[in-house]
Parts: sequence; C-alpha cells; structure tokens
Amino acid sequence: MTGGRIRRAAGLAAGLKSAALGAVFATIVATVARLLGPLVVRTGIDDGIAEGDRRLIAATALVFLGLLVVQYVSQRIAQLAVATLGEKYLRILRSTVFRHLMRLDMGFYGRSKAGVLVSRMTNDIESIQEFAEEGAVTLVTNLLTIIGVAAGMLFVDVGVALQVFALILVLLVISRVFQTYAARAYREVRNQIGRVLASLQEGITGVRVVQAFTNEPGQAGDFGGVNEDYFEANMRTARAVAWYFPAVAFLRVAGYGVVLFFGGRRVIGGDLSFGSLVSLLMYLDWFFQPITNLSNTYNQLQSASAALGKLFALLDTEPTVVDTPGAVDLPAEIDGAIRFDNVSFGYLPDLPVVKDVDLEIPPGERVAVVGETGAGKSTLARLVLRFFDPDRGAVMLDGHDLRAVTLASRPHHVVLIPQEGFLYNGTLRDNLSYAHPGATDQELWSVCRAIGIEDWVRQLPERLDTLVRERGSRFSAGERQLVALGRALLADPAVIVLDEATANLDPETEAGVERALGTLLEGRTALVIAHRLRSAEQADRVIMMDQGRVIADGTHIGLIESSDSYARLVQVWERGVLR
Repeated sequence: MTGGRIRRAAGLAAGLKSAALGAVFATIVATVARLLGPLVVRTGIDDGIAEGDRRLIAATALVFLGLLVVQYVSQRIAQLAVATLGEKYLRILRSTVFRHLMRLDMGFYGRSKAGVLVSRMTNDIESIQEFAEEGAVTLVTNLLTIIGVAAGMLFVDVGVALQVFALILVLLVISRVFQTYAARAYREVRNQIGRVLASLQEGITGVRVVQAFTNEPGQAGDFGGVNEDYFEANMRTARAVAWYFPAVAFLRVAGYGVVLFFGGRRVIGGDLSFGSLVSLLMYLDWFFQPITNLSNTYNQLQSASAALGKLFALLDTEPTVVDTPGAVDLPAEIDGAIRFDNVSFGYLPDLPVVKDVDLEIPPGERVAVVGETGAGKSTLARLVLRFFDPDRGAVMLDGHDLRAVTLASRPHHVVLIPQEGFLYNGTLRDNLSYAHPGATDQELWSVCRAIGIEDWVRQLPERLDTLVRERGSRFSAGERQLVALGRALLADPAVIVLDEATANLDPETEAGVERALGTLLEGRTALVIAHRLRSAEQADRVIMMDQGRVIADGTHIGLIESSDSYARLVQVWERGVLR
C-alpha cells in the first residue's frame, strides 16, 4: 500500500527527476566516504600502530580526515538538495490538490466538512513535508549505510559478520510486527485529526449560537469526545513505539557482546587482527544505528503515507458535473432565454427536490421564485448555474442544453449574486475585476459610477487598491453587497441569479442596493429567489413552488386573485412573519 502511494506520489514530480538523481548521488558519496573510515582505521592500527610506522599512521589519519571532509560537504549538499526538492514537490502537490478542489461540484461540498478539507491541505501536507525535508534523506542514507556496513563486515571477517546477521534477522522480525501495527495506528491518527479540526471549526464558527443557548458545556463535551478518540489513537502509536525501540536497543547491546566475545577470543588466538576487531565494532555501531533511524523514519513514512492516502482519495473524487463529450462554448452574445424542460432533480436518489418543472423565461424578464422553505426555489437556481445536472429533462439557455455547453463558457453569461456579498482577501480592484481580470481603471470606475459607489471608493485610503481583508471584513454588509453587484455588472452577463441580495440589510442600505440592482438588472434576465413581498412586487412575473412543483405562475397582482396559496403567502409576508 505504502509503496504504491509513494510511486504515485513520485509520478506527480516527473519534472524533478534530475534534481532527485543529483540528491541521491550526493547521498551515495557521503555514505561511501563514511563507510571507508573503518577500513582506514584498521590499516592504521594493524599496519601503522602495530608495526610502529609513524608515516603510515600520519597518512591514514590524513586520509580519514579527508573522508570526513568529503562526507561533510556531500552530506550538506544532499540535505539541501533534498530539502529544495521536497519544497518544490509540496508546491506541486498543494497546487494539484487545490486545483482539483476547485473543480469539484457543489454536491461534493454539500457532503464534505470544511474542517476535514482544511485538514487535508494543512496537517496532511505537513506530514508529507516532515518526511520530505527530514525523512527522505534519512531513509536513503540509512538504507545505503546498512547495505554498505553489511558489505564492510563481510569484507573484514565473514564469521563475525554472520553471527551479527543472526541478530539482525530477529530485529527484522520485530520491525515487521511493529510496522504492521504502526501502519494501522497512524491511519487512525490521520482520520482523527480531520474529526478534531471539523469539530473545532464547527464550534468556533457557531460560537454565537452556542452562547445564545448557553450550551457551552454541551459543545465542550462533544469536542471532548472527539478529542478523546484522537488521544486514544495517539496512545496506540505511543504503545507501539514504547515496546519496539527498547527491543532494538537490547539487540544492539547484544550485538556488541557477540562481537567482543567471539572476536576477542579470535584476536587472542591470532585468527583476527586487533584493527579488524575495532573496525567491526565501528561497523556494528553503524549497523544498528541506521536500523533504529529507519524505524523512526518509518513512523514519518507511515504518517506521510496515510496523509498521501487521504489526499489521493480526494484527488480520485471525480466531479459529477463535467464537460460532456462534444461540449461547445456558448456564443459570445446570447439573449438570456431560460427554459426548464420537464426537469426533475434530487440531491439523493429517489428523493426529488424539483419535480416535472416546465418553465420558460424570455430574455430580459425578471422572475421571482417564491415558496416555503424546502419548496425547491434555491435548487431551481442551482440548476440554472449548473451546480448540478438534472436527473431528468434539460435546462436550456437560448436553446442550448447546459450539459452540452462547456463549463468555462457558462460563467460569462450566467452570474450568481448570493444573499451576502462574498469578497476575497485582496484589493478592491481584485474583487471588482474577479470575473474580468483584464478590466482597465476606466472600466472599473465606470462600473463604480453605475452602481453608485464611486464617491465611496474615492474616499477609501488607497481607492481601488484598498485591501478588503479576509471575507471583506473591512467593509459593512451593504458595502460588500454593492461591490458584489459591481463585480457582476463588470462581467456583463445575460442572466443574473439573485438570492435576495437585500434580505439582510437595514432599510437605508437596502435602498442603495436596490438602486444598484436596478442598474444591474436592466435589460438582463433575472431569476430572483424571493424571501419577502418587495421582491415579488418588483418582479415582472412570479413563480410559486411547493414540494418541488410549480403551482402558480403569473404576475404578482394576478396571482393574488387567482392563487389561494400565493394569496396566503402574501398575507404572511404582510403580517411580517416573513420578510
């Protein structure tokens, strides 16, 4: 499983192959330089110290020092190369995941928790980053060291080497058991992190509701339960580490005993030189140390592998709303006629929210869609925006089935204005020109003038270059909504989908937004999700929905006279039960 994920991860970085090979080469040079050290020490002891050859002692000391310099330089190069490689790879991975998230449909976001998605882009990426910056070098270096040490010990003395290898077999069995258990534990840790973040975000986002109902203990208790599960998952990994590493340390000490006992007896017997025994002890230390390091690295690798699994599961999620084969762009200019042709749709199978809707909206008409909560009003708007495709029937724009139109061409002609104007962190210019990035200053000021915000913008510290801060927090709700209207006007769409843009505003601010809306909607087809009487009164036509069906269609005045259901809704509005 881990190997497959690593191979797939490597496939995302095909352009980094040369850099990876360079890092591996530098690591090999550093490792070889280190492994030659014990052989130089053996020569210095056996042929220098034992023979009293001062020149050979000095030469071997210089060679040993030279190997240390080569090791230091090449190891530093390797670490820097791997760190650079890792950061470049993570940049690619983040961009790949984010681009994919932006492609996923509204159905996916309806099923997913924002906290879990944030965890994918933060904690999971951080786990991979930890391995990329630290674990990768350790993994390559220690694997090469283990192979080199084994070869070196066999070269010095086959008998002692085989005795040590017997202990290594025991260590490999213990390591295998640890790896199997740790893999499950780390997967569970990754799952629980996502739950913790989701619960944390939910609690903080809804803190006003929590405090309004004085339910702080209950909310804290819910988070405490999730936090306890996370604690238990981490404790399972801690218990695995607690028995494994002492076992490794014990076998390491046992290895020293084996070499000293059998090797020392052979030195006394004259079958093994003292320099060979010293080199074997040096190799032995380097044998167990890399295995211990690999065990630590394995923890990082498992954590990174679990994170990769989550990210790949996300990348494997395909959007349900995609360009169909043969899809074409909408024409550059359209009239904005909308038609629902026997449309039915449900978010869940066998639970339709919109049922058998046949509806035509001619170009330039302002249509208000009314009805009780759950009647299907917002769903009708989402189908026009092609956030979803109908289960049956077709949604047509100027005679074009939206499923046969490219996704990229639809936003140029159909624009959504939600209840609350959403602004991105950046400048006012960035937000106004979001749908038209190449807009000139003249075009931006023209839009500001048309929407009625020119004087306000000119009074801002940096005018068009004023920072709006996160979610537009620098501005009031009305100001954010006016900027959103300006953004839509600059896009110059043929169709506007409006989710009651003045529903949450005070009367004075509402009047300004209403004037801007008049400018924006002039000559454009508008589908207005109406929550109050004023929107219905201003519409050219009113559609009333109930349980997913259109039950009334006409003018506001005409429906009051001809539809009892609409007349009752108007009475409710007039009594102020609904705004």
